[in-house]
Amino acid sequence: MSRLIVMAMAVLLIYGCVQTETDDAQSVQQAESAEERLAEGGYADKEKDYMVPSDYASLESTIGILLNAGNMIGQGHYDELETAADELERNGEDVSELREKLSGLKVASERNEVFQEENPEDNAVERLPAGLLSPRGCEGTGPRRLGASPIALEDLQKILPMGLMSPVHITPTDHQYWHTAGYFGPEDDKTGLDRFNIYAPADGFIVEIETVAGFGDYRVVIEHSCNFYTIFIHIDKLSEKVLSSVKEEDGSAETHAWPRIPVKEGEAIGTIGIGKFDFSVVDEGITLQGFANPESYKGEPWKIHTAGTFDYYDEPLRSVLLGKNVRAAEPFGGRIDYDIGGKLIGSWFRENTNGYRGLGNVNYWESHLSIVYDALDPGHIVVSAGDFGGEARQYGVKGNSPDPKDIGAESGIIKYELVPYDYYAGSGKWDGIGFATNLKARNADEIRGVALFQLIGNGKLKAEFFPGKIGSQVQGFTGNAVNYER
Repeated sequence: MSRLIVMAMAVLLIYGCVQTETDDAQSVQQAESAEERLAEGGYADKEKDYMVPSDYASLESTIGILLNAGNMIGQGHYDELETAADELERNGEDVSELREKLSGLKVASERNEVFQEENPEDNAVERLPAGLLSPRGCEGTGPRRLGASPIALEDLQKILPMGLMSPVHITPTDHQYWHTAGYFGPEDDKTGLDRFNIYAPADGFIVEIETVAGFGDYRVVIEHSCNFYTIFIHIDKLSEKVLSSVKEEDGSAETHAWPRIPVKEGEAIGTIGIGKFDFSVVDEGITLQGFANPESYKGEPWKIHTAGTFDYYDEPLRSVLLGKNVRAAEPFGGRIDYDIGGKLIGSWFRENTNGYRGLGNVNYWESHLSIVYDALDPGHIVVSAGDFGGEARQYGVKGNSPDPKDIGAESGIIKYELVPYDYYAGSGKWDGIGFATNLKARNADEIRGVALFQLIGNGKLKAEFFPGKIGSQVQGFTGNAVNYER
């Protein structure tokens, strides 16, 4: 999505973010490859991606909301606000007043820092330690078992795994996509937004709610312990209980709030219409080993602790959910961390661009690059580039070789010819709508361009893309080559 934010100045439609709904529908019908379908919403879903405001007036308003609410925010959230101010300053704005206001925010800069909430009507003081995603305090430790599906089983059509990529998800996604019964493609039903209930998967507290004012489409974080959380994105409507439980000092549920609302396993917390929602599990007891430099993801502190959803369900519910899962290979929930030190495989960021977060610009993903395996067919190599001739694209590799996990500095310059691809279920091309499993990606013959890669030591990667070229037309790097880092 998913990042900690307060407001957004624009709604970016992921998996086709710059097109209108009419244009998207026409483009999906015309698309002939999986790469094109991903670019235009044919296989993966659209999302709204919320960013910290990038103009002065809106950023000032955002900080003002936080100051007035008196909320304690996480360090990653503060870093995003500060990065936005830095970008304004680079563009010639005087941000001295913004920085003064930023300095007044309450920031939980240390893990387990205590949040103190005083009751003015008596002398009682509640003291709770801050959690990974609960900067205002949390309770309990350790993981929890999930006892309820987030949606009724009869209302669930299929589950897409973590690790999918798209034109604005250049690195593998850290959440799954759960499709409702009646799912018909990337355009969600906008009329029946209370058609399906969304349920809390275990006892806990709703500790964060965010959306774009006036748009609905909520992101909700549930704390099950100080170390264990579930995250939902694209809840269309919140329950009356949830909405009425947000207090003034918590912020606003129509922008960004940090409440502490108790919920029980199986309790309806909201609803959605025909379409999809995102679901993920965060377990701080697990740290993914396939991120070579975790510091690059500090703007999204949950990412390196993203866990496999199915691992927290017991039988028989686990098997029922797996039966709805499109991915047939382990780990069944998907994978997002592929880095191997000294090898090409994994995710990269353009040198000196602040890792995953980027430089505060709207199209932060332009500086991202991933050379990883496909989420639906783990034997298929994908080059996912945030800047392929000015566009974000995903391509297969002609011949599906050499394997990026085998490419090191000693390999010298590696040349990949980039091709579109499609998914097949058996002998038939998958439309991305109906349930299917054991999907296989097939590369097309058409070459869309060339990528040159060379590991140059110190954890750096030299890369250059040549859109519209074939291998024989590319002899080596030019002055347009770019260095990437983990």
